[in-house]
Amino acid sequence: MKTSTIPTLLGPDGMTSLREYAGYHGGGSGFGGQLRAWNPPSESVDAALLPNFTRGNARADDLVRNNGYAANAIQLHQDHIVGSFFRLSHRPSWRYLGIGEEEARAFSREVEAAWKEFAEDDCCCIDVERKRTFTMMIREGVAMHAFNGELFVQATWDTSPSRLFRTQFRMVSPKRISNPNNTGDSRNCRAGVQINDSGAALGYYVSEDGYPGWMPQKWTWIPRELPGGRA
Repeated sequence: MKTSTIPTLLGPDGMTSLREYAGYHGGGSGFGGQLRAWNPPSESVDAALLPNFTRGNARADDLVRNNGYAANAIQLHQDHIVGSFFRLSHRPSWRYLGIGEEEARAFSREVEAAWKEFAEDDCCCIDVERKRTFTMMIREGVAMHAFNGELFVQATWDTSPSRLFRTQFRMVSPKRISNPNNTGDSRNCRAGVQINDSGAALGYYVSEDGYPGWMPQKWTWIPRELPGGRA
């Protein structure tokens, strides 16, 4: 008696079985072997990004600056998240403060009014460079985070006697944060960020903007927290 064998069904390539070709294997060859040659290394985020970090950010910056589609995408991103006015919504924990709910609401209205006068002042007193209101800062930060993945803001203190609020902020381009003398990354200094053995940031090395001119590049170390604990 002869035994009949069922022929093996093959995929379009004539080699891979149809069962393997039609099934997806995320850790294998995917659908029909499309992923067979894709073998990315398994590495940490720093190891994957930092070697080409500067070039990648420069390309993203150039794309947003010179490509209309990319520029409009960032503009829509800003409009959807921030809009034309970044409004403070102050909601204190009135039970913890030991005050009544109506008192807390009255206090919130006063705080929001004072904040609006300070943050949206036409003189831009909240900005060290006197170029941005707080809404402009938030819009710039949202845009920077969208195509560079990070933003950097330094809190400063103005001692002028005419100032009602002394706190100011300085917007710093993340591209200026780098290792001193452009050295390579080390265990305790990566991409201009000084870290401790636990990985917590201790401070940042910010290079001076040498434009215009060709002055030697200098770096300033800015601590993450002041001695009093203020960030």
